Amino acid sequence: MTEERAARPLRVVLFDLDGTLIDSTDLILNSYEHTYRTLGRIMGREQIQADFGLPLRDTLERYFHGDELRRALEIYIDYNLRLHDDGVRQIQGVAELVRRLREMDLRLGVVTSKARETALRGLMLCRLDRFFEVVVAREDTRRHKPEAEPIIYALASFEADAAECAYVGDTPLDIEAARAAGVRPIAALWRPVARKAFDDWRPDAFAATPQEAADILESWRAAREHAEDGEAAQGA
Repeated sequence: MTEERAARPLRVVLFDLDGTLIDSTDLILNSYEHTYRTLGRIMGREQIQADFGLPLRDTLERYFHGDELRRALEIYIDYNLRLHDDGVRQIQGVAELVRRLREMDLRLGVVTSKARETALRGLMLCRLDRFFEVVVAREDTRRHKPEAEPIIYALASFEADAAECAYVGDTPLDIEAARAAGVRPIAALWRPVARKAFDDWRPDAFAATPQEAADILESWRAAREHAEDGEAAQGA
């Protein structure tokens, strides 16, 4: 990290949605398992979890094509939406995390590969929707995580530079996208996910709990404010 980047004040924190802000892991796993089973495919849970973070179509295109792909999409969406409201749960500590960040005057956004309507409903069910100014969903960009485009789109919505932003996500795809966009990535391990899964991307920090994530972000903001105070004193 350059000195210029380190000295910039942290203004914006972006979050992944599923597994980071809301507990939808079992719902997603069950939806994929139902889809593969219905179409006569055997797919282990480890492989399903390895695909987490990709848009639904991108995941299913790995295993289905043509009419079978269209059928797989229909099966997944129908099953997922029917069970959605009962399958989405709050993650302990996340509400406190976002409240702390707002008390620090940080601006908050969500960057997800999920469809907008479903993403907003998940936030509402977990009583988190009021905390976020910007939600970047699947419909907003042509390319999706691990590409940088969705995070860059969010930065433009906030009129913020990458050096002023952190991104919190629970999959290697989140960290890859954050790196590509030039923002500071935090790996959220409360899904849980193995720390070694992030070895190739080296997040700036790991957080085992939402409280740890809040502590890290508070320290980053304080460090940047301290840097700005020092620069002001030198110029006095």
